[in-house]
Amino acid sequence: MKFNALHLLLALLPLLCGCYKDDVDPAKLTNNPFDPGYVGENVFVSDGTYTETVFIPGVGNVVRQVIAFHVRSELFLTSGVTYAVQVHDQQNGQTVLLNPDPVGGNAFKYYKQNLVQGFPVCLELRLSNNLSVARAETICVTL
Repeated sequence: MKFNALHLLLALLPLLCGCYKDDVDPAKLTNNPFDPGYVGENVFVSDGTYTETVFIPGVGNVVRQVIAFHVRSELFLTSGVTYAVQVHDQQNGQTVLLNPDPVGGNAFKYYKQNLVQGFPVCLELRLSNNLSVARAETICVTL
């Protein structure tokens, strides 16, 4: 078997592919809003709170508090990202996972059955995708 330049190149190719791999420092990659170590601008913006009356069969009319907010999706590194928002209600300790409302948008609504008037309601919000969550941000609203 003859050993030629092509064989030499094929033998060295794996070594050349590994060059510069140490130049990337994962600790410095803090610009992705989906990472717990994200250090950029706030991702969540409060759109306020209001009440709405809904009819529940067998129960009747129920008044609930709606806390509306949106995600600044322009901060995402790529477009078309599918995500949800994990909401932790600091008043009652409940945690839920919300999908966009409407689907495919960047607006969200959190519903509270017990109205809280005159006192702030604070929610801890985190982006969520693929069973992981990002850093927490808090929004507070007063009805």
